[in-house]
Amino acid sequence: MDFLKDVFGTEALTYDQLAEKLKDNKDIKVGNLATGAYVSKEKHTALETERDGLKTQLDDAAEEIKSYKDLDVDGIKKAAADWETKYNTDTKTLKDQLAAQGYEFAVQQAVSDIKFSSESAKKAFIADLTAKKLPMQENKLLGLGDFRKEYETSDPGAFITDDGSKNPVATKGGTGGNLSTESTDALRAAMGLPPAKSE
Repeated sequence: MDFLKDVFGTEALTYDQLAEKLKDNKDIKVGNLATGAYVSKEKHTALETERDGLKTQLDDAAEEIKSYKDLDVDGIKKAAADWETKYNTDTKTLKDQLAAQGYEFAVQQAVSDIKFSSESAKKAFIADLTAKKLPMQENKLLGLGDFRKEYETSDPGAFITDDGSKNPVATKGGTGGNLSTESTDALRAAMGLPPAKSE
């Protein structure tokens, strides 16, 4: 917000003074959010991608149409069929690209509140979640809770608990990894060995 000081100064302004300072300013745009003047970064990126994809298709179509002038009827039919195939392929590629952007944004949103033990643990989680290709509904990943539970079971050290400590590695003998005396004796008996001597 410090950049506003260069425009408005440090003293209170009247409405007329504010309007005067904003009149010729090209760095600040004022809009009413209630009217839909604001566009999120995700939507802006998606619209740019769609715009660029459609522009490429239109440019290709214009070039293709020019080439039709020198073709015979059979040549036009073949070119039209080829163009239809190309159009369908390009459209699918564009849709896949938009879907990938939407999924990537949903993944970033999903991990924003998760505390990881390290940056590499976070990257691994994001990579696995991205590869999982969970279904989406209203920009939300369905099944995220189950995925995280499975991940915490397979790699508990990747996360940090609410108190700031790393999750303990789960073992059958307890969080410390040491078997109880009873468990040790049962294991030795199963192996045909006498009970362990107590210290």
